[in-house]
Amino acid sequence: MADRCPTVIASLDGEDIGVLTLVHHSPYASEVYVMGVLPDHHRRGIGRKMLKHVEGSLARARVEFLQVKTLSAKHPDEGYEKTRAFYLAYGFRPLEEFPTLWSPESPALQLIKAVAR
Repeated sequence: MADRCPTVIASLDGEDIGVLTLVHHSPYASEVYVMGVLPDHHRRGIGRKMLKHVEGSLARARVEFLQVKTLSAKHPDEGYEKTRAFYLAYGFRPLEEFPTLWSPESPALQLIKAVAR
């Protein structure tokens, strides 16, 4: 997907430490398709910087909404609990749960954010 969709790569001292790939669904809405930061670099603002960079580009393109899907809290997982907390702290809000989008064992949660102008 990253080879055909807009992708941001965060690097530090020549090492790639984070990635964010976007999918554009319409002129009004885009999705964080995949985002990750190496664990040793968590809680240093790298994810926020990548989102801020992407959000600036989306605002200039007049995209209104940014969404992301992640594992729902109905499937307990400490890592995804941190992921949901990260997106909530950045301003995303839960929109809808999809109990079987990925599989019944992996219910999806869709979060959405209005793109800052």
